[in-house]
Amino acid sequence: MRWRRSVDERVTAVLGRAPADKLLAWGELVDGSVVVCTDRAIHFPVERRVPWDLVVRGAWSEEFLDLVVQPAPGARSEQVRLRFAEPGQVPAVVRERVEWTVVASHQAALVHPDGRSGSAMLNARRSPETGEVRWAVVFDPAIDARDPGWRSAADDALADLRAQLGV
Repeated sequence: MRWRRSVDERVTAVLGRAPADKLLAWGELVDGSVVVCTDRAIHFPVERRVPWDLVVRGAWSEEFLDLVVQPAPGARSEQVRLRFAEPGQVPAVVRERVEWTVVASHQAALVHPDGRSGSAMLNARRSPETGEVRWAVVFDPAIDARDPGWRSAADDALADLRAQLGV
């Protein structure tokens, strides 16, 4: 792996499309395109920009960075696999930026109005662009998220957590 002292023109082009973003790291994919990490988002080929609070998770293995991202808040997640020739500091920055957005993450026990029990993960993520905190509920697979009883139980658990945290 080579250490680069200057910013590549491909990186400059990405930053030109997002002038408020500050460069943190960049790496080169095997096809010669670049992935750019800024203080606000990760940018990858096809002019795609994903704010850090919409990166659900990332995992680095060998030369691959596997990401789970949401196209928009509340949208169904999708997987993205990036194969690097030279990752630079991208894996470390992805980890740090995703962790930075997490305000709270709590596994909550839920009780349906009919007495059934289940659980859901309650998550709060901070937008790096606005500072706004966005809450999300991820139900266990066995729970029907469309059931109003489960929704009500999750809303109650979320209200309790927010009160405890003062958020």
